[in-house]
Amino acid sequence: MNYLLSINKRVIFLLSIVTILVIILFISMKFYFSINNDYSVNKIVSLGVDIIDPKFSINNKNKKISITAKEGNFVNNSKILLKKNVLFKSEDFIIETENVFFDRENLTAYTDNESKFTSKKTTILSTGFNIEDNGNKISFNGKSRVIIK
Repeated sequence: MNYLLSINKRVIFLLSIVTILVIILFISMKFYFSINNDYSVNKIVSLGVDIIDPKFSINNKNKKISITAKEGNFVNNSKILLKKNVLFKSEDFIIETENVFFDRENLTAYTDNESKFTSKKTTILSTGFNIEDNGNKISFNGKSRVIIK
């Protein structure tokens, strides 16, 4: 007797349909995830951004200054250009600006952009600032306006 004639044709048909569906599902999932990964990589490359949402800190004996931004670009091994909503925050003050050069080795920062320094009773609006000496010295550049409450 022929062995192939004794196999149930309905079972073979169902198994082949299930196998084909599993293969199609696997290929479509692989394609879907590759599109999502390529999109995010292309988005980052097209923006020309090296770091998204960079976070750094300047620590000294007296205080800790947290630094955040939306974007960053490496200038060299130690210097980074922080861009968009750059925020320097400590327990005593907040400094807001748009672009800052931050040196990770020397823990210094510099900008020529308009900046807003805010503490409990003082606000300083300036055309830039320098942070030196591990955050112990902050100097304001250009036209500056001090508002004391």
